[in-house]
Amino acid sequence: MSSEISRRDFLRLRRTERGRVLEVSCRTLFMRLADAAIEAEEPVEWEPAMGEPPAVIHRRSADDLVESLERDLGDAQILRLLEPEWLESIEGASRIQAAIAAFRARGGVIESM
Repeated sequence: MSSEISRRDFLRLRRTERGRVLEVSCRTLFMRLADAAIEAEEPVEWEPAMGEPPAVIHRRSADDLVESLERDLGDAQILRLLEPEWLESIEGASRIQAAIAAFRARGGVIESM
């Protein structure tokens, strides 16, 4: 089982009669980006006598998450934003807003739910 967070947790790309629809849960995107901002702690020295070793959590960076969104927008004709009010709370949302603006400028349709 992979420990990497699947981007499909908050992005869904599917084909419809109107074209490819990219559905984005803005709340989940907010949470993933907030989680990516948490600095990883340095691993502590561990010995078997200490019990279970500390958890090793691999997080995707905020840049990785936004780049993934930008790539998926390139394949979509329709962007469906679920709970778009969460976009206002995302730190550094300017890059996301720029990607959405570029999507709209190339003729993409944006739907909010």
